[in-house]
Amino acid sequence: MAWMLSGQPPTPADALRRIKAICKALPDPYAASITVLVTHPCVPRELLAATILTFRDDLAAYSKEDMATMLVAAWNGGKSGFDAVMRTRANAPKRSASMSWVKE
Repeated sequence: MAWMLSGQPPTPADALRRIKAICKALPDPYAASITVLVTHPCVPRELLAATILTFRDDLAAYSKEDMATMLVAAWNGGKSGFDAVMRTRANAPKRSASMSWVKE
């Protein structure tokens, strides 16, 4: 259990292996996402988002930024927050990466 403690970052290979197992074991996108988030507190959310998208075909419509936002929503707002971001981002036009420094 030491790998889940704050201040104990996993090796990239270990994190990938565990995240893949979590994503395959839990069919619900929210359950998989929140489980990955709480079991990997030392991994930046942007990396968790990219890794989750690698192993979840049902989230392929979302960008890494969308997934990172869903992780924040899941952490702060539970399932209802996660679902709200999922609904609003699924059909939203994608932002240009070249303008990522612009605040909206």
